[in-house]
Amino acid sequence: MSAVLLIVVVSAFAINGKLFSNSENPLPNFEVTVYQYGGSSTQSGAEIVVYDFNNNPILSGTTGTGGIYSQSWPGSLGNYTVKAWYPPRPNDGQNGQNGFTYSGADIVTSVTLGPNY
Repeated sequence: MSAVLLIVVVSAFAINGKLFSNSENPLPNFEVTVYQYGGSSTQSGAEIVVYDFNNNPILSGTTGTGGIYSQSWPGSLGNYTVKAWYPPRPNDGQNGQNGFTYSGADIVTSVTLGPNY
């Protein structure tokens, strides 16, 4: 009887390797707030692109109401750069960027747009 029980338990692990895994832990979150030139107000509708240390884009999107873009973090540990353009390229008239390091926790950063060019 105990041999049958052992086979059932081992089979459960083989069929569903996540039986006792930590599947409840969500991915880390990336959040960037884009500020208008001068830094006092946020900018909705700004284009966002996050680049890895090899200058490969890994995330992109547009800030929503409140000037915030938020997404699950797909990257690995390391150094990154977030760039913002307003209005979105190719019609942009302002841009800004900020570097950050991902160390395993949620990322909360900001970019302040430069003056119109």
